Amino acid sequence: MPKLLKVATAIVLVAYPFLVGWSLSHGKLWEISLLLLVVGVIRYFSARQSPLLPLTYLAMLCGGLSLLLRNQAWLKLYPVAMSLATLCIFALTLWRPPSMIERFARVFEPDLPESGVRWTRQVTKVWCGFFLINALIALWTVYFAPMQVWVLYNGLISYLLMGILLTAEFILRKRQQRLH
Repeated sequence: MPKLLKVATAIVLVAYPFLVGWSLSHGKLWEISLLLLVVGVIRYFSARQSPLLPLTYLAMLCGGLSLLLRNQAWLKLYPVAMSLATLCIFALTLWRPPSMIERFARVFEPDLPESGVRWTRQVTKVWCGFFLINALIALWTVYFAPMQVWVLYNGLISYLLMGILLTAEFILRKRQQRLH
């Protein structure tokens, strides 16, 4: 896939809650549904070997169901589905090591010591808990919160929380390594 197309699809997916909020407030249900479906199809054809392929299927499913059923809830459920799918992907790596966080850690530290492997396994469990809680909050925003709250949580707050968790884990892992 050309780099520009990769960047464009990444921007659409990151900005997705804002795009949905704006589109739905302007009566553009089918346009945003079609955009999600098209982004899913583009990612499918460009990332067939990716372990994150189930996330692409979810984009196509939510966009397609929103188009077919003319129901905005499917667009708003996409972040819920993403969190649950990511939870499953992370949890599966606990049964089929290396854990997801160990995989990430080995990018920067190929010779991760055994204490680091144990640490990353525990952190993967923390991420699983995060994705479950995130999915529940995102689900609550779909059915019980106004669109502005849905956009704020799914487009900003959840990303900030992920960034905080990622940064804290990195700092704590480095500290833990110095102690061992």
